[in-house]
Amino acid sequence: MSGTSPATPDPETSPAAPGAEGPDTTTAIGLAVVLLALAGIAALVGGQFLIGALRLAAGILAGAGAGPVLLVLLGARGRRGSRRLLAGALALALAAALTLPAVMATRVPPPAEAASASIPALGEGDTVHSVPAADAPVLVRRADGTAQLLHGGTVHEVDASGADALALSADGTRLIEVTGGRTVVSDLTGSDRSGSGPEEIAAVAGIPLALSEDLLVVRECEESDAEACTLSGYDLTVGDPPRWTLSAPGTREARGIDPAGVEVAARPDAAPDLLDAVRVTGVLPAVPLRFDPAQGWIQLDAATGFPVGRVLAGPDQPCRVSVNGPTPRTDAPVVVTVCSAPDGALTATAHVRGEVLWTSEPSPAGQWAVQIDHGRVLATGTEEDTGISGEIVASEHRAAWTEPGAGALDEAVEAIVRLGIDGSRMVRANTSGQLVAYDTADGTNIWTLPLSAPEAPVHGTLESDTAVVLDPVRRTRPLQPRGAQRLRVVDADSGTVTADAVVTDPVRSVHGVGDGRALVTVGERTLLLGR
Repeated sequence: MSGTSPATPDPETSPAAPGAEGPDTTTAIGLAVVLLALAGIAALVGGQFLIGALRLAAGILAGAGAGPVLLVLLGARGRRGSRRLLAGALALALAAALTLPAVMATRVPPPAEAASASIPALGEGDTVHSVPAADAPVLVRRADGTAQLLHGGTVHEVDASGADALALSADGTRLIEVTGGRTVVSDLTGSDRSGSGPEEIAAVAGIPLALSEDLLVVRECEESDAEACTLSGYDLTVGDPPRWTLSAPGTREARGIDPAGVEVAARPDAAPDLLDAVRVTGVLPAVPLRFDPAQGWIQLDAATGFPVGRVLAGPDQPCRVSVNGPTPRTDAPVVVTVCSAPDGALTATAHVRGEVLWTSEPSPAGQWAVQIDHGRVLATGTEEDTGISGEIVASEHRAAWTEPGAGALDEAVEAIVRLGIDGSRMVRANTSGQLVAYDTADGTNIWTLPLSAPEAPVHGTLESDTAVVLDPVRRTRPLQPRGAQRLRVVDADSGTVTADAVVTDPVRSVHGVGDGRALVTVGERTLLLGR
């Protein structure tokens, strides 16, 4: 019997009969409802309790719930595989649209992206030195004696493992290396532009006392006779021979100055070495001072070697002597002496070009440590017969020693922490959620910045005219990282924020450096931030 057999329907293209193959509409709708309901719950709970995992789950569940809805809407049209592929693509696209923008909006850029330089992390025994000049270099001396110079966004390795001392000039334009009684001076003015590193411009015998622009003053003793010593002044633009030379006391009478900005006992147990201050501060002063066992401390003219002005302190007076850079009220470096009476009372005197700028009355008797900074003196200790410990300040404002702020802070909002204090200002966080800088001498409010919250724990530092403050980031979105800190670098003179970053990794150390910058150690790297 002949004939044609009926055509077999294609299951991929033929409409499905009721109850036959095809998507189960009821099941698909039920699955979609469940997934979308879970997405809503996850979004609500995640937003309420700031749980990032639930916020991500909400976007994924919402995308997954959209797939069954599309299958229902497509019905039996088209191939089954194509319908499923389209539904899956929609689910992925919707999940991505609901999660990726939120993730990107809360992404925290690593601080390294904003750093102008990066070096291996600072370790124990490493020191950081800088000067408060615009675009000044930063000198890092490692515990093993090697050094790195950060300048103009470039890191230069300095081979100084055997150097007795390594320092910057007071204006930041020169690098001074002292090795075995010989001084090498290198120019830094071209290293920030060319990237070629320091360029040696002079090497002379002797230990440096000061470098004023192109005038270098050194002290040299004969190898065969340590008591046969001279002071010499060199013009670095000319080289040898020295412009002037004069005899100097021998090694036994040699004394060095005290480090600026560093707290030391008011009454020295022993005279500092000629290079002690340079080693501590990493800065060679611009004013040459000479101790004469017959006359005392004398300031010299770097160009001629002649004494300038009057004697700064007598030979038998127990005094601390230091050189500070120019202050807002002077156009020249300030030499400050702090002398102790037998009962521990302190008298501070500031000199400019060898002449007295101001002198204080004697402080209360007691046991004091002093910090000479910004042309002022900050003393910390205990007043005799009272047992009262605290701080007192001597400055150009008045002859009497006063507490920091001179009582003007009694009406200020209560402080919860003090980031730091120097001769010019103190930086405090208060109960109103503010970071405030006050003049150390008279309490004038210099600048104010907001913190994340009044009760937020705050820490940081004040160094080299730069404040570095860390306070916790207040979480307002589920996907914001937990434990993040806001790190700000602030020019302590003006209150200008020169760097503002969110840090999620633990910050191991911070160091303020000149020109409103900071070295911040995060993980295995130390970053230069600011400006």
